[in-house]
Amino acid sequence: MAKKETRQKSFEESYSRLEKILEKLESDDCSLEDTISLYEEGLTLTKYCYDKLNNAELRIKEINKSLKGELGIKDYK
Repeated sequence: MAKKETRQKSFEESYSRLEKILEKLESDDCSLEDTISLYEEGLTLTKYCYDKLNNAELRIKEINKSLKGELGIKDYK
């Protein structure tokens, strides 16, 4: 299984793929090589989703901070 490029996927697509990977890993019809490949892809997607959620949290905190005083929203990538 080829390594997927996660930077072009949305959070929702990545999370959905993670759910499918988990279902596949929990099934009994996954070879050792497929398991390793899926595990690697899952770790990559997990990091991507974690980073996206952290970014969203920082943006929300910045918006809340801005509402309490200064006006402006910083762009976090």
